[in-house]
Amino acid sequence: METVKQTANYVVSFDTFMVQPVIHNNKISSRVIERNGELRIPRKPLHIVKSSCVYYGGSFQTSSNTARLVLGKRHKTPIIVAHDFGKPYIFLPTMSPSSTQSIWVSYHAIDNFEPDDMGCIVHLENNRSFKVNVSENTMHRQYSLAALLEKDYAKKQNQLNRSFFLGSYEKNKFND
Repeated sequence: METVKQTANYVVSFDTFMVQPVIHNNKISSRVIERNGELRIPRKPLHIVKSSCVYYGGSFQTSSNTARLVLGKRHKTPIIVAHDFGKPYIFLPTMSPSSTQSIWVSYHAIDNFEPDDMGCIVHLENNRSFKVNVSENTMHRQYSLAALLEKDYAKKQNQLNRSFFLGSYEKNKFND
């Protein structure tokens, strides 16, 4: 059995696969599943997600608003927490983000999901599987919305790169 580490501060990274709420003595903390281990954080999952957005130079509200602009007004939209070298790091909530029971799953860590009697089982790329409290259809919806968010992000990155190239081209053209 692997050792569970405990820490007070935590910021998500590309190694963060899932943030689950844990209720103990009427207090909510988080179980963080990483690529190579597991941590206990004495903070609510939403607090970890919000503070990670701030740490990476944004805010949870901005990430949520951006997702709504791309995906429309939808319930429990996935968000981009951060990005690195053109790759967005997207988290999808299983329930409303304000729900203390919502589990946050990394879009990029999901290998597959399958139905279960009381929700579905999410299979992660580190060969671990977890039961979540939503249907397989809901996970498909969340996963599809995350894919659309990722596609929009890539499209905007391409536009930015093209605009920069054209701007450089125009500048050089007039300096000859």
